[in-house]
Amino acid sequence: TENYELLQRMIEPISNELNDLVLNGLRDSNGTIWTINPYFSSDWKFMAIVLGFNAPNSKHFCPWCLCTKENIGNKHKVCVIEKTMDQIKLKPPPGHVKSPLLQMIPLSHYVPDELHIMLRIWDRLWDLVLQELKTQNRFNDLARAKILPKCEQGTQNWSYTSLMGGDKEKVLKNFNFRVVFAEERAFLINQLWRNFYELYNNMKSQKINPSHFADQAKQWLDLFLTPFQGEPNTITFKMGLYRPKDVTPYMHVLVHHLPEFMEQHQKFGLSAFSCAPVKKKNHDQVSAFFRKTMKDGGKGIERKSAIFEILHYENRSLYFAQKGTIDKYSKPQHIHVKKLKK
Repeated sequence: TENYELLQRMIEPISNELNDLVLNGLRDSNGTIWTINPYFSSDWKFMAIVLGFNAPNSKHFCPWCLCTKENIGNKHKVCVIEKTMDQIKLKPPPGHVKSPLLQMIPLSHYVPDELHIMLRIWDRLWDLVLQELKTQNRFNDLARAKILPKCEQGTQNWSYTSLMGGDKEKVLKNFNFRVVFAEERAFLINQLWRNFYELYNNMKSQKINPSHFADQAKQWLDLFLTPFQGEPNTITFKMGLYRPKDVTPYMHVLVHHLPEFMEQHQKFGLSAFSCAPVKKKNHDQVSAFFRKTMKDGGKGIERKSAIFEILHYENRSLYFAQKGTIDKYSKPQHIHVKKLKK
């Protein structure tokens, strides 16, 4: 749910149980008490709801530091994780408008999801490319005919939100913007995308040095904010890339906070907190709803809840997986009997 009050009621039993585990630990059958250190990871929107925090387009947008919207694109500003859960509970900093729902989890254990960092920054970079095509009056079927084959998508519309994470990663790695931009311009944009792809791979690695990653991320932001040079409409004019106001909260986290999280949790690696399996599960559930249910339809006794149908389908799938039952059979033979004419 995306409603704070409803989530507060739903999460209360889990919160109480988790709080008991944190305070008293978990006792196993041998009498050993295990210390529990909980972590939390999700996309930005859900994390903000759980923390009782502002929306990402608010003045105070960051759950971990006091950076404001006016300074989000200031590449010279140094931002660190400066808030604590105790501080939020006693005297909430600006932006914390409601009480956190999971107060037993330290704020430094609220880890941003590396998959959503890639997805949302990808969306922003692609949106900026489309905006540039629009300003040049080149956002048309001709550009579409050049772009879609490179994306290897047979879609009939301009929407890029239908691309899955794996598809976006392929575009991030391989797409050549020379198909729509002049060589010099394409070189700059290609460099920005390839460097971000390298950052994405590095943020998932346990072997990368967090300080080295921090330097890479700052260099990438410098490239993103490459300024225009010279006077427009003159021979010496050279286009830059994007403006400080084009920087998003996810980019802020990538540059300023992700290196800190990598250093604090390097023994696990950020990939340990990835929401990719949850994202895949959500995709499977949506597919099951449209392909394997009656979508809450039917009449009388034939009417079934789509949730019930999905659970029934998953139970059967688990049974086949656990029992090793063959779930593929050869196609049945069809015998046609024709009446011979006399």
